[in-house]
Amino acid sequence: MNKIFKIAILLLSPLYIFAHSLVLYVDDNKDGTITIAGEFNTGESASGALVKLEALHSGEILFQQRLTDDDLIVDIPKIPYKVVLDGGGADHQEEKIGIAPPNGFEKVEQVAKPEAKKEQKPSRSLMQISSSPAVTISIFLAFLLLFATMLVSIINTNKILKKLEDNK
Repeated sequence: MNKIFKIAILLLSPLYIFAHSLVLYVDDNKDGTITIAGEFNTGESASGALVKLEALHSGEILFQQRLTDDDLIVDIPKIPYKVVLDGGGADHQEEKIGIAPPNGFEKVEQVAKPEAKKEQKPSRSLMQISSSPAVTISIFLAFLLLFATMLVSIINTNKILKKLEDNK
């Protein structure tokens, strides 16, 4: 049992090596600026990720810059906004509601938004299969476990048949 447990841990550990998510830090400097930093939860730097400040009422981009190894210091906008950290891909995007400036946000008149188009379902021909190493390893492990189960079943069936023949 101990050997099986060690083998299972060894085979399943690659799944955790590739799993990571983006973490966004937004701090108020109390001087009309905010400090924005980002990293992956594995401790890996998120330098190169795109930081955007977007207006909440209109979606207008107020500020946009890529992260470097240093923290990013930005003036706080006068209107309500959100901070978006985009590390590339749907799974690597994090957003937070922005911190208000010392005197509060200015009132924003609501602008009539154009009607949103009805969202279409993606067709099967346009869908892409993920090519991440974690997916590849998971599929490989699934087939390996299926093969191992079949092999053990065959061996046990042969042992049972042999014992039945010996008892006759």
